[in-house]
Amino acid sequence: MFTSHLNVNEGKPYKIADVNFRGDPQNEDTYRSLVSFTRGDTYNGDKVTALEEAIKRHLGETGFAYPKVNTMPTFNDEEQQVSLTVNVEPGKRIYVRNIRFSGNTTSKDEVLRREMRQLEGTWLNSKAVTRGKERLSRTGFFQNVEVDTQRVPGTDDQVDVNYKVKEANSGSINFGIGYGTESGASLQLGLQQDNFAGTGNRFGINAMVNDYRKNLTLEYRDPYFTLDGVSLGGKVFYNEFEARDANIVEYTNKSYGTNLTWGFWTDELNSIDFSLGYTHNKIENIGRYYQIDKFLERHDDHRTNNDGLEVDDFDMSVSWTRNNLNRGYFPTAGNYQRASYRMTVPGSDVQYFKMQYDIRQYMPLTQEHEFTLLTRGRLAYGNGYGQTNGQDHMLPFYENYYAGGFSSLRGFRSNSVGPKAIYEAGGSEQPDGDIEQSEGSYGSSDAVGGNAMALASVELIVPTPFASDEAREQIRTSVFIDAASVWDTEFDRQELVDMGYPAGTKDYSDPSNISAAYGVALQWMSPMAPLVFSIAKPITSQPGDDEEFFTFTIGRTF
Repeated sequence: MFTSHLNVNEGKPYKIADVNFRGDPQNEDTYRSLVSFTRGDTYNGDKVTALEEAIKRHLGETGFAYPKVNTMPTFNDEEQQVSLTVNVEPGKRIYVRNIRFSGNTTSKDEVLRREMRQLEGTWLNSKAVTRGKERLSRTGFFQNVEVDTQRVPGTDDQVDVNYKVKEANSGSINFGIGYGTESGASLQLGLQQDNFAGTGNRFGINAMVNDYRKNLTLEYRDPYFTLDGVSLGGKVFYNEFEARDANIVEYTNKSYGTNLTWGFWTDELNSIDFSLGYTHNKIENIGRYYQIDKFLERHDDHRTNNDGLEVDDFDMSVSWTRNNLNRGYFPTAGNYQRASYRMTVPGSDVQYFKMQYDIRQYMPLTQEHEFTLLTRGRLAYGNGYGQTNGQDHMLPFYENYYAGGFSSLRGFRSNSVGPKAIYEAGGSEQPDGDIEQSEGSYGSSDAVGGNAMALASVELIVPTPFASDEAREQIRTSVFIDAASVWDTEFDRQELVDMGYPAGTKDYSDPSNISAAYGVALQWMSPMAPLVFSIAKPITSQPGDDEEFFTFTIGRTF
């Protein structure tokens, strides 16, 4: 057997004596500001390499596309010191002749060109070129975006910038057929085109019909209504809603309305939207229970002859969005945040406000982004403001928050998680066989929602088994844990006890009433529309929550 030994003598560490620059003396102060180490620090080759890259990056952003940067160390063995001389050769400043696009068979050139931050006829800026690629990816119109620079033949100071895109299915037909024990058969049909006729404008017409909802919505949005990026959009809608068949306590609502939205970018990542809207609600067949009585007694002036409610609300809203995702189509890195505030204007029949904050963070766990950790969260709260008939306004029951279903809490049926209706004992409004008699409680399994909500989710995106590399661009597989709590800050259990209800009545003002589930999900960007499947099993639940093992959705993804 042959055995070899390798002896390594590291020697003593060297300290930095000084750092000098040559080759481009007029910019020496700028280069020196990029140095991340000081005299007396231990010599670190990685930091020296990082300095060279920082100088190249700075030069690349000021028109010098092909700089040469080399560091020459001089060692003093007696003092255990090293002097660094950084030689910088910027080269010739490069200009951009043309910016070209290929692969956009549907999208017009102007839709791509308006996302550019590099301009033709100006110095080449590597940061601006990369920013253009990022902005194209975030539109959601393209599956993939590549960019390269090509020298112009016969010149030594010009290049062409070439963007190559692969278009995604920015338009989709939303079609769904389903069946539920309470909702029965359902049909959803719609046309959503985020890149209408290749203009970059959004157009959508959607209709939904099932046992509990009839809805028709028409919307349009021009993201570049003005040349400087001010957007303009609007929608009109009509909706009929049967709450009982949607796992919510009894009421029917026929509503219609419209809104108009303006938006503008404050910088490359942040945008702000303003909106004005109007909604008419005609609500009938209202079930009577403890929580709703507090709201109705404040609005006797808007009651109809058949004991319903008819109100007109004018609202205004503002929202902030920050989008730093690496792409709009199946992102694997970056951050998305949105905060919104909406309130009805003073003088509306119901005076209330709602605010919500959403966040998504994608953290790649591998260099190629095959494994990515996705964390999501949502906080929401609403309430009334001002007074009517001498009493404080409340958030209307038809604006309450609910959890359950694919978009909020997988593993639970839509709208089933959160506060439940509390009926008067022996009252005529009690649903047969629906009352929980444990501890003398008068609660039910009829969801009424709450004015506050918190959602959280952790999702590990993994490579889809048995799928080719090309297919994985269309399919996303993940394992997840979802958790949610919905509560009512206006709920007063002590008031119920004082009214004669038993002390065992559940406290729906407690945010610690958390429901959670784990499972697996698969999303497929099919040629027709996004298809989403999930299987989930609850970890913990609250009385009255309705569990749902399997969900299937067409036309929506996370």
